Amino acid sequence: MSSMQIDDNNTSTASDLVSRIVTPGTVITSDPAYMRGHGTFGESDTIYSSVAGAVERINKLVSVRSLKQRYGGEIGDIVVGRITEVGSKRWRVDVNSR
Repeated sequence: MSSMQIDDNNTSTASDLVSRIVTPGTVITSDPAYMRGHGTFGESDTIYSSVAGAVERINKLVSVRSLKQRYGGEIGDIVVGRITEVGSKRWRVDVNSR
């Protein structure tokens, strides 16, 4: 596994990055081998967080998933919702999504 240099001069493995929570402006890495993804911005070879959230790493792509976001459902998801209307053959359910 490759390691990633973070702002306090400790190294972090790929598995550590998934559980890492950052705030806007936090240095994620200074390693030029990594590409910046959503929720990040770069200056020189340094990647910073642009939102508060969890750091995610897929191969060499580093992104930050925002902590406050709306749910976007996908096929097969199990959801909890509020019944807003009952019809003869269906129900209307509000899941507070887009």
